[in-house]
Amino acid sequence: MRIDLHCHTKKVKSGDAYTRNVTKELFAEKVGETNVKIIAITNHNQFDYTQYLELKEIVSGFCDVWPGIELDIEGKKNTEGKFNRGHLIVIANPKNYILFNQRVNKLIGDQNPDDFLVDIKTVFDTLDECDTLYIPHFHKEPRISEEDTEELNALLTDKTRLFKETSDYRSLGVFSNFDYSVIIGSDVQDWNCYEKSKFADIRLPIQTFEQFCLLAKKDKQIINTLLNQKNKSNIEVSPYRNVKISIPIYEDVNIIFGQKGTGKSEIITSLKNNYEDSGTFYKCYVGTSKDDDFNKLLRTDEVKCDSSKLGLEDMRQQFLDIYEWQDKSVTSFLKYMNWWTTKDNNSNKSKMKITDCVKIEEEKKDRKLSRDYKNMKDFLDSSFFKINFSRYLERKEIDDLESLLQCLQDGIENEKAEAWKNENTIKLANWSIDKIKGIADKCSDTVSRPSTTGFYEYAMNRFALLEAIGLIKEAFKKEEFKEQVLLGTLEEKGDVYVQTKYRILCKDSRTEEFRLGIKKLKECKQTIEEINEKITSESIGEKITDFRSFFDDGIKEVSEFIGISRDTVLDVGNSYKPSNGERGILLMQNLLNSDSDVYLLDEPELGMGNSYITTAILPKIISLAKQRKTVIIATHNANLAVATLPYMSILRTHKNGIYNTYIGNAFYDELRNIDDEADIKNWTLESMHTLEGGKDAFYGRRDIYESGRQDN
Repeated sequence: MRIDLHCHTKKVKSGDAYTRNVTKELFAEKVGETNVKIIAITNHNQFDYTQYLELKEIVSGFCDVWPGIELDIEGKKNTEGKFNRGHLIVIANPKNYILFNQRVNKLIGDQNPDDFLVDIKTVFDTLDECDTLYIPHFHKEPRISEEDTEELNALLTDKTRLFKETSDYRSLGVFSNFDYSVIIGSDVQDWNCYEKSKFADIRLPIQTFEQFCLLAKKDKQIINTLLNQKNKSNIEVSPYRNVKISIPIYEDVNIIFGQKGTGKSEIITSLKNNYEDSGTFYKCYVGTSKDDDFNKLLRTDEVKCDSSKLGLEDMRQQFLDIYEWQDKSVTSFLKYMNWWTTKDNNSNKSKMKITDCVKIEEEKKDRKLSRDYKNMKDFLDSSFFKINFSRYLERKEIDDLESLLQCLQDGIENEKAEAWKNENTIKLANWSIDKIKGIADKCSDTVSRPSTTGFYEYAMNRFALLEAIGLIKEAFKKEEFKEQVLLGTLEEKGDVYVQTKYRILCKDSRTEEFRLGIKKLKECKQTIEEINEKITSESIGEKITDFRSFFDDGIKEVSEFIGISRDTVLDVGNSYKPSNGERGILLMQNLLNSDSDVYLLDEPELGMGNSYITTAILPKIISLAKQRKTVIIATHNANLAVATLPYMSILRTHKNGIYNTYIGNAFYDELRNIDDEADIKNWTLESMHTLEGGKDAFYGRRDIYESGRQDN
């Protein structure tokens, strides 16, 4: 939930930019675009009552506007004897905007905003009755000194009403567990570029000023109320064999931390099994196995050898034609001799001219027609009628489509039927000729003239084999095909892709590219070449026999000759081998960029620097949480466990042989033993004690818990 507690809407002081002036229409447009839910108007040394009401009204319903002011403070003298000067933002409960307007007018009176200065105590005495928050400049100039800030803190009865403002995301936070709270605001200079400003983001979405203040106090009731707005599930997990515990998991960020050997990874495994059993879509990253996981990413054993990748048909028919091929024999000269010597033995038979007939030559089979017929039937039977046409087409369009498809089907079927009739008419005629000749020969003690020399059938049979071989040989000339899928981005290297390469068997092919052994494939390819060379040889049958042995071993289509390999390449196409750490980065990016319901991360920090975790991983995790995704992280890293401000923190401890599980969060800074309600630990202290980096790193980060890093 975005908030902006330092927002200017007017040029008040002479040094202010004119672009700070905003119309109510532009204000509403920009606030809507940036999805800011709370804005405090804090102009320099002025509160414009009329403008406040105008702006509040125009964004009513999607943004709450709070009254405020940025005051020039004259503080205590410094070591040089000069007065410290700084800026203090004061924000009032919007219920008290009328009182706030009166008190601001009393405080400033007729003074020129450029010249106005006031001390801390006067501000407090005048405005505190309005139920106010105080935000002194901390990292921003002109900053208020520590002494003046301490004076304000001493005046406050409720210390949680004091925040410090920064302009740096590295120290950004709302309601931290340190000795002060830090917040960020837009300090907008140009309303045309408001969307480029920096905003704080409260992890627990509040509705009112009062909720904001209670959240600052870490009020358990309000925190529980806000937490209960998030979906959560209680899941039984097993940190060790025969040990089962139930832990709550939110549709948000959940952290599992604790000393090594306390069962964190086992809990992740239990959760993985639970989601798998329930059919929940999940992604899992394990830091200790990133090398194995990366290698699995490059494996091709489950990739289908698809001949269409190279623009080829599977050619199963051609392989089957070679396998089933048998040579045809020509008619022996002896049969003609027998016919000639016996043709005058029976005068009656000589009158039967049919006994001298030759066979009608059969037409070459139209394989393209057969394929079209099969494809049409497959299409209509398996795909066409499964489409819900009424969703996309009008009734007339559906009728036209069905009519055209019926015409196409009828056309193919009619041509197929005609071809079948022609083919079988010739076969029947030739069969009849042979039958009549056989009967006549039997009854006349003669030999009829052979119906064919057999040479046509012999030649056409070899031509059919040559055609099948030729198509397969052409396939061996196909160029390789490459597919690239973005894996991630590496600094200074650019985009990294997983490239899948498909190529037909060639001299550069490697054994691991093929399902079958490369030696066997090369021998089969050579046999096909030799069949082609011996197409006119009598010994061709030997090579056909050799081919059949390869066919029986599984080489039944051209896709078996397509090798598949995977590699990682840069966007320029050059091969690149990522280092161990880079592998983790790429796998993590790939996982976080993929769509899933649940993301399980087991020690993702291994091999990654804190800088990368902060700048690249954290924003993505926070973004997933905003999308109501479940993110569960087992970690030792403070950046992950703290800066994500998890809705659920699960601490595992081990002492004197006893294991305990504590659950809680940073919002009310406690962790409670799930088996002993009275056993409570401090979230901040346990985090500092357990997470890598210790107290120095924990405090040094100041990446504050209740705010996520935002991208402008």
